Amino acid sequence: MVNEDKVKKAFKFPIKHGKAWDLDEHDRRKLNFLYTLPLVSPYSDGSKLDLWTVEAEKFRVGLIHEFLSLTLEKRAYIHNIVEFKEEFCLTKHTYHMLLKQPRTFYLAGTEMNWSVFLKDAYGEDGVLLNKDPHVLFNEKLYRYADMIELKPSSDVYET
Repeated sequence: MVNEDKVKKAFKFPIKHGKAWDLDEHDRRKLNFLYTLPLVSPYSDGSKLDLWTVEAEKFRVGLIHEFLSLTLEKRAYIHNIVEFKEEFCLTKHTYHMLLKQPRTFYLAGTEMNWSVFLKDAYGEDGVLLNKDPHVLFNEKLYRYADMIELKPSSDVYET
């Protein structure tokens, strides 16, 4: 990259605060501390970063944010993300890292099957805001499949 410092400053997450929170400026700054640090470009070489620094964690968070933003449904299973452990420079504590980012990611599922959702891609009602045509097609297909009434299996063999 020609000017990596400029690129680092360009990547920022939108910050949503609950309307019920009555934050003064000091509290808002404290709450936004991690989000206002310069973000390391997810396209830079993360292997050069020391694994346990704030900069490395910002890189990993940015990388997963970028990865999810490139998916159709803006979500993925943690198991699938961890498959790219070496390429994404992830640690074995990826789940805990994502838990520390509740305004960026939403985690749902069971112990062995966690899904990570990109929070800014979903509305307050939990519906994907900008649906890809493939997602719309799949939703229609699922609705159609739910409408079909299946015959009991014993009727299949009757003649």
